[in-house]
Amino acid sequence: MICSYKTFTRNYTQRRLIYSSTKIIPKENLSAPAYKPEIVEKNKYEEWKTKRIFEAKLNSENNTFSIVLPPPNVTGKLHLGHALSSTIQDVIVRRQRSIGQNVLWLPGTDHAGIATQSVVEKYLKTKQNTDRHAIGREKFTEEVWKWKEVHGNTISEQLRLLGCSLDWSREVFTMDEKHMDAVNTAFIKLYKKGLIYRRKTLVNWCNALKSTVSDIEVENKTINGPTELMLPGYEKVVKFGLIYNFVYKILDSDEEIVVCTTMPETMLGDTAVAVHPEDTRYIHLKGKKVVHPFRKTTIPIIFDRFVDMKFGTGVVKITPAHSKVDNEIARHHNLPLLQVINEDGLMENAGEFNGIKKYDCRVKLVDTLNSLGLLKSVSPHQMTLPICSRTGDVIEYLPKEQWFLSCSGLNKKARQAVEDKSLKIEPAKFEKNWFNWTNDNRDWCISRQLWWGHRIPAYKCSADKNIVWIAATDELSAKMEASKYLRTVPEEIMAERDTDVLDTWFSSGIYPFAALGWPNIDERDYRKFYPLSLMITGHDILGFWVHRMIMLGMELTGNLPFNKVLLHGIICDSKGAKMSKSRGNVIDPIDIIKGISIDGLKEKVVTMHKDGILNEEELKKAISYHKSNFSNSNGIPACGVDALRFTLLSNDIKSHFVSFDVYQCHANKLFCNKIWQSIKYTQISYEKLKETSEEVTVEDLTYFDKWILSRLANMVEDVNKSLDVYDFHLATKSLRTMIYNEFCDIYLEATKPGFDRDDIKTRYAHAHTLSAVLETSLRCLSPFMVYLTEELIPKIPAFETNIIHNFKDQEKDYFDFPNSKDFKIWKNLELEKKVNKLLNTIFLIREVKGFYNVPNKIKSSIFVKTTDDKLITDLNRNKIIVQNLSKSGDIKINESINAMVVNVVLDKDTEIYVEISSAVESTAIKEKLQKKINKLEDNLLKLEAKLSSNHYINTVSEISQELDKEKLISKREELKRLRRLI
Repeated sequence: MICSYKTFTRNYTQRRLIYSSTKIIPKENLSAPAYKPEIVEKNKYEEWKTKRIFEAKLNSENNTFSIVLPPPNVTGKLHLGHALSSTIQDVIVRRQRSIGQNVLWLPGTDHAGIATQSVVEKYLKTKQNTDRHAIGREKFTEEVWKWKEVHGNTISEQLRLLGCSLDWSREVFTMDEKHMDAVNTAFIKLYKKGLIYRRKTLVNWCNALKSTVSDIEVENKTINGPTELMLPGYEKVVKFGLIYNFVYKILDSDEEIVVCTTMPETMLGDTAVAVHPEDTRYIHLKGKKVVHPFRKTTIPIIFDRFVDMKFGTGVVKITPAHSKVDNEIARHHNLPLLQVINEDGLMENAGEFNGIKKYDCRVKLVDTLNSLGLLKSVSPHQMTLPICSRTGDVIEYLPKEQWFLSCSGLNKKARQAVEDKSLKIEPAKFEKNWFNWTNDNRDWCISRQLWWGHRIPAYKCSADKNIVWIAATDELSAKMEASKYLRTVPEEIMAERDTDVLDTWFSSGIYPFAALGWPNIDERDYRKFYPLSLMITGHDILGFWVHRMIMLGMELTGNLPFNKVLLHGIICDSKGAKMSKSRGNVIDPIDIIKGISIDGLKEKVVTMHKDGILNEEELKKAISYHKSNFSNSNGIPACGVDALRFTLLSNDIKSHFVSFDVYQCHANKLFCNKIWQSIKYTQISYEKLKETSEEVTVEDLTYFDKWILSRLANMVEDVNKSLDVYDFHLATKSLRTMIYNEFCDIYLEATKPGFDRDDIKTRYAHAHTLSAVLETSLRCLSPFMVYLTEELIPKIPAFETNIIHNFKDQEKDYFDFPNSKDFKIWKNLELEKKVNKLLNTIFLIREVKGFYNVPNKIKSSIFVKTTDDKLITDLNRNKIIVQNLSKSGDIKINESINAMVVNVVLDKDTEIYVEISSAVESTAIKEKLQKKINKLEDNLLKLEAKLSSNHYINTVSEISQELDKEKLISKREELKRLRRLI
């Protein structure tokens, strides 16, 4: 009899008998005897693309779910950070599709102005022995486009390899014509609102880039004492962490004052010295001047309350052209700016030091001061060094006219969005960082002195000596607008377009809406999928990107671009160290997927060194890391895509750091094989079924059938709850526990006696359970292991109707995700409690046999002394299964013991006695066990003391603390197991 699932549910709840079909649906056999990722993954992605199953539907009436892939650099290659972020997104969107949502996951790549220009410049130098200045801007731009066409799709192809279900029909590149139009529109709109302005001020200048960088691209590095750094453009190290005290002579006096500085070369641009107005040491110098020893001119002594009387000598040199603090002071005192370092990092307006590199000048200048008797001392000193996060060069502050975005008003709105809960940041601990960003009202310098990028849509318009800057898309529009201000006809106006480009983060900031068609608000994608449902990215670019998207999205579209942000951690190695070239611990995900020998790893990093990607020190560290971590396995074993994805999400992605262990990944490949073998076992088991006219009902399900269904119901609930709140590590843990430990290790073994007997109903009950549990489990697993589940779900043996659950049509483009409420009827906590005690009995027998080296081939007798009537009943009903799972002989309950045994306590009601060989010296083994317990207890006490100390809590990184906590839990569990054996 065939019935619908609703009928089945209603009847079951009314305790009626439910009947199932015994007609088996033919299924294809497995393609190999064991799991081989290279076979399973082959051609599947191309099939998905051909079916266009990842494309969002404009005419769908289903609820929409939309996200964008944070666009990786067009120069990029897949690294573990990309793999983590894209796997998180893919799991989310695959599940959303499988519960009926109309999903858009939009792919794209970023033109990456600085990174791409650097790569192409290096390419031109290596291949053509030329540079951009030699070939000119137009030709250089052509070369970049050529390079992009040849090399720019690498990371997109690698994302396909990773199984990412992106809608490639909508792929975006941030230099596409539509995106360029959106960038120009955004700039002009913001300019007309008065939010973008141009002014001359001190900017962060990177000599290595020959460009300005924004404040948030500057890392303030603390130098605690004399420190040597290798900087771009220098062949020798440059020493920092020193303070130089030198003399300024008072004009027309024998007096002198001592000033101190960490950057002596900037004294060539000093235009004043300053003291505190209440400093009694210097009050008599009011109105006096000092003589500049190199310019042979005088500079004033000024009085300003910003000076710290207690620091150094209480006298401060003022260099307005090269210090932001000094620049502010100069404005208050009307001091001139004298620029002595140019955009190439060379000295200018510096007399005898002209044309020298600034740090070479430092050495020469200090020697000269010393020879003139003006150098008083050089001593160690703590300082903060501004470093360009992109090049590692020391930032110079230079006066330069640039474009800025006013941020105070935009920040207020962005801050308010989180305060009133219209924007949710998850995990909430990062809200503090959000408020730090939005409370920083420094304006954003958005112009860059590059050739590759979005050229600023602004024109310098002049008539006679009058000049006005106009934001416009073309020269004619600029002249028309300028004529209103210059009071002349457009034909008499000269218009010159700005040669600078916009900061890449500006175009990235409008990406969520520009990628969907803005400024054309009638664009169907924009109307249907904007605002986005969610933004997923690393917490390290909360300020760089998320902050900018919120500011620009609210201002330009009137909406938050998304209402929720999920921030994930930064990828680290298995020891908790952040992956970086400088540490040598970077692991290529492609090497994890396909495998690579230790020689292959070495050859790879040597090539990277030759190509200039790694320096000599980074090469040595990489080779050393590979030797210490991968020599024993002769490299990295091939793990496949699914094991990589599953491993990445087996850690708490909301932690500050996410550790990755190659060997855990390989263990998950073995987990894939375990699943493969379970399908194989199920197929073989179905072959043992004989045709029957008997009716198979729910009442025919066995004790272990009902237990595994209860565990299945728990797993489905846990996975759904975990995925709803992005706790992927809890979902993967629940899946692995259910499939590996409970289904494969226990339930499959428990079905073997049933399939070997002639009880037809038991065989069919097992068969229905196997099919339903595998089908449900693999559907829950499918967002994580995309290739394996695609391969196996259609091959799970099945009946026309299953007494447990009937899934919807398998011919759909993707598998429906199991709903928790559909499986609640199988929950049986009382049964689980009973089975747990039975299993604990089995596990204890196994432990004893293992500890006393009793081989499984020796079927030792087991004696159980218990007053627990439920356990007695369960042992008697499942004796064959207990024997099978514990690899033991006869199970004797409350009988006299007539053999040499060791006994262990299960609980207050039950003791277990395991027969051992007469050759085993149980006393010696127990003494050895006690020593092991004592040692473990001692180690635990030390570890607990370490983890609770204030020094440890305040100084050790979060990821290391998490790893230590896991170690503590593991050791406690081990101690608990060992104590049971005494």
